Amino acid sequence: MQSIKNLSFLALACSLIISALGCQQTQIAFTPKAAPKLPVFDKLTGAPEIAPLKFQQTSLSKLVPVSPKLDLYLFDDTLSGLNHLSLVAYSKLPMENLDVLLQAFDEKRAWLVQQSTLACAESLNIRPTMHSLTISIDCPDSPILASELLMQFWQADDVNQMGSFDEIDIANVRRQLKLAKHINAYSGAEIDDVWAKKILGKQHVYNQALNDKTLADELDLSSLNQVRDKILAQSNWAFFANRSLEQDQGFTLAVTQQFESLMSIASKAELSNSKANSEAYSEANSEKSTDSATISGSAINTRTETSTSADIPPSNNNKTLYLIDVPGSVQTQVRIGYPLGNMLDGSDNDNDKSIDSAQDCKLLASWLGRSFSGRLYYDLREIRGLTYGIYGRCFDNPLSRTLKFYGSTKLEHSGAFISGVLDHLALTTDSTASLDELTALKTYLTSQQILRQANFRAVEADTIKQLIRGVSPEQELAQNQRLSKLTPEQLQQIARSVFLNTPYIVIRGDRDKIEADLKHKLADWNIVEVVAD
Repeated sequence: MQSIKNLSFLALACSLIISALGCQQTQIAFTPKAAPKLPVFDKLTGAPEIAPLKFQQTSLSKLVPVSPKLDLYLFDDTLSGLNHLSLVAYSKLPMENLDVLLQAFDEKRAWLVQQSTLACAESLNIRPTMHSLTISIDCPDSPILASELLMQFWQADDVNQMGSFDEIDIANVRRQLKLAKHINAYSGAEIDDVWAKKILGKQHVYNQALNDKTLADELDLSSLNQVRDKILAQSNWAFFANRSLEQDQGFTLAVTQQFESLMSIASKAELSNSKANSEAYSEANSEKSTDSATISGSAINTRTETSTSADIPPSNNNKTLYLIDVPGSVQTQVRIGYPLGNMLDGSDNDNDKSIDSAQDCKLLASWLGRSFSGRLYYDLREIRGLTYGIYGRCFDNPLSRTLKFYGSTKLEHSGAFISGVLDHLALTTDSTASLDELTALKTYLTSQQILRQANFRAVEADTIKQLIRGVSPEQELAQNQRLSKLTPEQLQQIARSVFLNTPYIVIRGDRDKIEADLKHKLADWNIVEVVAD
């Protein structure tokens, strides 16, 4: 019996020792660097000859001015047969605290779905950008009631009716705003916040317009209404509807009346707020006249602290690699890219140059970063298996333009993955693409245009972008012609104008586990740890 106990004790001891040894950090075998490999575009034997795709630009909407502040745009009816209606607020300036308003609108949407007699209220959809906010609904009938639902999101307070946020739970809006920050940190989305600050500069207007912690913590009905009213006042307005509704004079009249009522109440609210603010300022000024200079100075300083241009140099000459340390992370997230700038002086010639620059940005993003046949995806995923995906995207906004390549990789691939991207960027400046590769790129971009023209949601998004940017059909036609005539030498020149600069790099991963690999494979880069705000 004693021997059995001894054996049991020895077995338990052995298992504890094995467990302890297993908990120790194992040595990571890091993946070596490798020379870039390019996709091959050989023609398939026996495959039929297919004529190159050609994009035929057509007018997809009809403009019908219905009031001094609202334009009605009519689009082809959707294949579903539903009435697709959208109320669009858009502005050339960024919409400040749009993240707060969006969370409140989500609460408003949930309330409307519960209260509305329209079954299609479930289809209410909210789509924001820094310069626009689109609220849509898809209904089989009752377009007038549906359009009224869209207007209710913006309804200001009035003695005769409730404001848009009187029914919602403001406390829950505060909770959701706080929760979003924790979710971003847990999910890894915080890397994009850090990236935005590094690629644009912390004081850029896009980085100052969101994530107001004080507002989120202290949000109440009054401050929420102020956020709404400010965005409402700065916005231009468009209403999108099916072309078949043009024949319904009652619908057009109803939308006009609904919108004019909305603007009338909003104007009263704005006038009331301005008067209250003026009285409060006068009272404070009479009590302490010396504060006026301080108040004025503070306002000026606040304005100068934000910038509409990227103060970040086009080249990361110090070769700084920013690292968000996440102990225990099982992957490394990577962002690599360039600030391209986008400031216009308003002239036609300058606008044409900006449009060319935007096209160049999209060309480079697609050449290297499109799926399957893009150089990065083909080599780093299909050939070397370093990632599930590596993509390129041009972020073309009215006040900034950036080119970003992004993806994730395992810890052991970290150095090889990053150096692999850098090697491909350098390769584009040293050699031209083959004619077959360039043809594949043109086909991809042309196909994208054709598909977008056939998708009503994409047409809607492109129309909003045109409203904000003011791009004419003639300029779009010139871009299509420029793409069709593009040569390998011209593509290389575009690449050299960007990729001869040193890119900015932000990564997120376990520093203790990957730092040695990074220092070995990226010996001339300086690793600087950063923390998300």
